[in-house]
Amino acid sequence: MQTPESITQATPVSQADRLLSIEGVVVHASDSLQTVAEEAIRNPACRLIAVVDGDDRLVGLLPVRNLIDDIFVKIVPEHFLSEIEDYEGVMTYAERLAARTAADVMLDPVSIHRDQTVRQAFELLHAHELAGIPIVDEEERVVGYIDQLELLLVWVRATGRDRLLRPESETDV
Repeated sequence: MQTPESITQATPVSQADRLLSIEGVVVHASDSLQTVAEEAIRNPACRLIAVVDGDDRLVGLLPVRNLIDDIFVKIVPEHFLSEIEDYEGVMTYAERLAARTAADVMLDPVSIHRDQTVRQAFELLHAHELAGIPIVDEEERVVGYIDQLELLLVWVRATGRDRLLRPESETDV
């Protein structure tokens, strides 16, 4: 008998990626923050932007929330200035103000391959505090995106707890 744990350990990311079909957002490291924001707006369901180099290989990640912070620091700097309490805060503010491209604000790359499991994806998301993760091929080229909601769906279905996803009025019937 398969358990929910064995199902999530055996389910490849490629299978989970089809559940919600959230399209990933991929930008180049040299793209301006305006271009990055425009790409993110085209796909608001994606909460993590993959940053690639000239050969389309993953070189970094940009959580949408970080992008928003970096754009707002230029629009309403007084809000961020009021939060600065030390030298480190001043330096962080200066870096954000100077940010012009995806490369300026991206985080280190974290990715998963299609044949890795849902459990491994959960572990990576948790360890790196991410809402989603790019799926890459053997050459580290982005071929997809998987979101924590897709992974949650796999787990909920594996445990037979689909009713948790329905409104309370539907579960009583």
